[in-house]
Amino acid sequence: MLNVKFRDEGERSFTLVELLIVIAILAVLAAAVVIVLNPAELVSQSRDSKRISDIKSIASAVDILIVDKTDPNLGDENFVFISLPDVNEDCSGISGLPVLPSGWAYRCVSPSDLTKINGDGWIPVDFTTINGGSPLSYLPLDPKNDINNFYQYVSSDKKYEVQALFESVKFQPTGGEDGGSSTRYEKGNNLSLSPYTTQDNWIKVPGNSHFGTSDFWTMKYEAKCVSSATNQPITDPHLAFFYSNRDAPCTSANGRYVASAPKGYPISFISHDQAKSYCQSLGAHLMTNEEYMTLARNVESVKNNWSGGSVGEGYLYAGNTGGHTVDLQASGSDKEGYFGVDTTTGPYRRTNTLTNGAVVWDLAGSVFEHVMRTMLDDKTQITIPSCTSTTSGLYFCITASMERLRNRI
Repeated sequence: MLNVKFRDEGERSFTLVELLIVIAILAVLAAAVVIVLNPAELVSQSRDSKRISDIKSIASAVDILIVDKTDPNLGDENFVFISLPDVNEDCSGISGLPVLPSGWAYRCVSPSDLTKINGDGWIPVDFTTINGGSPLSYLPLDPKNDINNFYQYVSSDKKYEVQALFESVKFQPTGGEDGGSSTRYEKGNNLSLSPYTTQDNWIKVPGNSHFGTSDFWTMKYEAKCVSSATNQPITDPHLAFFYSNRDAPCTSANGRYVASAPKGYPISFISHDQAKSYCQSLGAHLMTNEEYMTLARNVESVKNNWSGGSVGEGYLYAGNTGGHTVDLQASGSDKEGYFGVDTTTGPYRRTNTLTNGAVVWDLAGSVFEHVMRTMLDDKTQITIPSCTSTTSGLYFCITASMERLRNRI
């Protein structure tokens, strides 16, 4: 028997307008949930968690091999072995790889060999020789394993280092806190083996249509001169904690190269044309005026960069501009924004945060900066103003001719 109930006259149903209002409210709530949860960031965090697990597993396996073997073969020196497949051993079939300094080269293996653990895989170590068997059944690959995110391995004698690049806002800052020299996530028994590239310690800057710029990458730290032999930033020759490029040009001929690094002294006594040349050697270019303004205005729009806690309230943190006569090497941790200055409060904080969560150090600089007026750089000679009677006693005006390079791409 079919049971049918008719609506009583006293009962009230939703009108079309009310239904539309409810749907609109639900849509707003759904959008709010998406904004709060940020699914893309959560997915990136998940991939970063796998990267941490993979790198730890690889490092643990290499450590076991080193203990198990008297003279372990960890691979050839001066090569960066990467998890990207290529039929060409020198990775020449892969375009867009970060530029390596002179004396270094990439190494790849074919797709069919990529995950093998017998020494034919992307890591040139035979884990099958370990007594008791290999702790790895296959070599892990980066969750994305593309030109922007891949694993890399470097070795020298019985030393090694394996790295991954984080992509999430949450994990990126922790890459600089593992005791290594890069903002990558690093494991190994020597975290200074890998050479700096244009992926190490670089940050993405959101473009600005007002200045006609698209997203671009820039150095997280002031440009430093690095030893090709040790991959460590150099402090000599120097004048008042600035590296003197006049006395020892930072070139491959001198066994040195330019890189973004927290340690070491900012490069000074460098001409405008030298600054451009050094940037080009990295596959980059000296930052243009429009790009610098894009970066500065982005920093200006973030409330945490203002002393008052809101945009326009108080002052912007400007770094070491108050005459502090201290060693201006930076910290590998973004949490130590006052690192190197003799205070923990006030305008001398050296870090600024971008709208995408990236952190840049020493944006205001320590001495004069080079930028190109345009991409064509139609003015190649820049006149550095002499110190006035007002500024002559300040630390940043030690000499009228002192200049500093900041590489920007």
